[in-house]
Amino acid sequence: MTGHTAEPSREQVIRDLTSAMLHKHYCENNVEFLIAQMSSDILWLGAAEHEWNTGQAVADTFRLFAGQVPKCNTYDETYQVLEIAPDAYLCVGRMWIATDPSTGIALRVHQRFTLAFRWTETGPVCCHIHISNPYSEMDTDDVGFPGKLARQSYQYLQEQLAAQERQLEEQTILLRRLSFEDTLTGLYNRNKFSQLLQDDQDARRPCLGVACFDLNGLKQINDRQGHRAGDAFIRGAADQLRQVFPDRIYRIGGDEFVVIDEAPEEEFRQNVRAVQAGMDRHNISCSVGVCWRQTGCSIQEQIDEADRQMYQAKRLFYSVKGNNRRHR
Repeated sequence: MTGHTAEPSREQVIRDLTSAMLHKHYCENNVEFLIAQMSSDILWLGAAEHEWNTGQAVADTFRLFAGQVPKCNTYDETYQVLEIAPDAYLCVGRMWIATDPSTGIALRVHQRFTLAFRWTETGPVCCHIHISNPYSEMDTDDVGFPGKLARQSYQYLQEQLAAQERQLEEQTILLRRLSFEDTLTGLYNRNKFSQLLQDDQDARRPCLGVACFDLNGLKQINDRQGHRAGDAFIRGAADQLRQVFPDRIYRIGGDEFVVIDEAPEEEFRQNVRAVQAGMDRHNISCSVGVCWRQTGCSIQEQIDEADRQMYQAKRLFYSVKGNNRRHR
């Protein structure tokens, strides 16, 4: 006794043939395969209002599709086959069709289709094709595929991607700026200062000036007038520094500022005096320490030296009658 494989049902044959015809059209653009399955009296209704034909004209129309349909990928396919009369079958279904990334076109549609077949002595032949897409944007110049819509969709997608890239770039710049910017004064913060110290190990400078500014009386202002007044006091000092040393100032503590500059000595010291004069005019008291070098430049060493000078100036300030050290 020999085994044998059961012949597939007519419904299965119709389903497989429908699937093959759709894949040959959308995935391979093989129009001759489709034409070979058509009856001589076929009726075809395409996706666009102007797409329809009958008989031999259908084959002529499909040959115009050759090379016009971009490569697509299909998924989530569903098929249902009905025998609507003796030797007559209807296959209806849906599938997602998306253009392949290699085409440079971005389009995805939920394709609906209806194909009718007549069963003959040699097997099924297709006598009706109806393709229905959920869009009506097929242009009169489109042949077999909504090319204009696809190009517009791709252009829109590229525009959106470009807009997102710009937004991400702006956000990255903003985050980078916020990571290095003091939110109260808009000056560089301690993070930026720490990075400067790390980068200074390999730096070669012809000269370097460092000035440390420490505000006097901030605690007293906070205690007597509130922190809003203290913040205004700090911003006022920052404004005076910014006017003379733009982009060279670091707020490294609540009331401490550091200036790093490569200006010649006389210019640097003159600018420090200009900051002090501006603060005096705005009733901002501060203690200052300065270190300038032409050789052996080192930010950390010069900050240590300028810091010592600044604390000497601060001790002198609080040694004066009326200046209470507890209200630093």
